[in-house]
Amino acid sequence: MTADSLAQVKMGTEALALCIAGVLCERDPSLLPAFQESVELLYHVLDDRGDHDAAAMIAAFGRALADPAFKRPSN
Repeated sequence: MTADSLAQVKMGTEALALCIAGVLCERDPSLLPAFQESVELLYHVLDDRGDHDAAAMIAAFGRALADPAFKRPSN
């Protein structure tokens, strides 16, 4: 695998992990503060290593967690 392919696999894995965590927070809102802390930490790690596109994606996802417009409507 090339370095670019490995980077894409890593980013895909991180995105999948974030999706799973988002569903968990939806099911148990008490997990949200810890998840937001992890999102902030991941943002800083990505930004510090110069991966600004991935950091921007993480930041957008973190903002979406707190935005009611992105919440699934309740039944």
